[in-house]
Amino acid sequence: MKIHQLRALVEIAATGSLNGAARRLHVTQPAVTKAIRELEDEFGVRLLERNPWGVVPTAEGAALLQRAHTVVREMERAEEDLAHLKGQRDGKLLVGVTPIAGTSGLTDAFTEFRRRWPLVSIEFRELGFHQLGEQLRNRTLDLAFAAFPVRPDDGAGSVQALFSFESVFVTRATGTFARAASLEALQEAEWIHTDVTDNYPLYIRAMYERAQLEPPRRVTRCTSYALFYALTLSTDAVFAWTRHSLEETQLGSSFVELHLPEPPPPLHLYLYSPPEAQLTRPAEYFVDCILEVARRRMGQASNRQGVGREGIDRRLSRRS
Repeated sequence: MKIHQLRALVEIAATGSLNGAARRLHVTQPAVTKAIRELEDEFGVRLLERNPWGVVPTAEGAALLQRAHTVVREMERAEEDLAHLKGQRDGKLLVGVTPIAGTSGLTDAFTEFRRRWPLVSIEFRELGFHQLGEQLRNRTLDLAFAAFPVRPDDGAGSVQALFSFESVFVTRATGTFARAASLEALQEAEWIHTDVTDNYPLYIRAMYERAQLEPPRRVTRCTSYALFYALTLSTDAVFAWTRHSLEETQLGSSFVELHLPEPPPPLHLYLYSPPEAQLTRPAEYFVDCILEVARRRMGQASNRQGVGREGIDRRLSRRS
């Protein structure tokens, strides 16, 4: 088994065709076909098959493909590390983000990163948490940033808490509930959320029970963020949002804060890196940039409790 054979398998799976893989690898189509045939001969199984949509892995090919992604990306990282030691400044960085994490300091970190690494190719992938964990484990992603009220625990990789965002309940500024000041006034509202677990619905129910009120009958889960924002803009839904997003984004002007007796739990930003993996130099520097953003925000916002301040300071001092 050779690296060029695994690269052929990875690119065929990505493009769905032998010709597409050949173009991306800058080789001929017969060379790609030969590489796959050699792999199939070595393992004694078919790795690819044709269907109406193109060339796809068989069950055996899919099993090998998962490992191939890891091997190929690790070889690319090794090549990049050696090139950086020679003074070259290019390479590739793949960063995963959960949707809300994209508004939590990554813009500032990216701007600073670009000053140091202007030639590195960067790809940001917005993923659900389970997809993010899978791509960290198979080493497709270099880093990931996820924002949750409570950190999910599914072994996605090494994790570090960075900082917190104060959360508030909001609704459409022109909506029916824009002036609501009590939980009782919101019992008939549509409470909408993106939590894939049951934590948010349970929190809403418990909040109403503490106020000795019947909980709202309409608590709607929507894990499509595009649909979620469309619903919040077109209905009188009530939802939890970060104060940062409310006050500092253009979309925030469409909503108003509801001054209720109890606020929603804060949103925490977490940094994930692949388990037991050595980061490339660009990846390390991007981590430094987001940690510096975290330290600045923790120093600037006295009313926003930071998470893991001592750990952040120790990590920055080691890299300085």
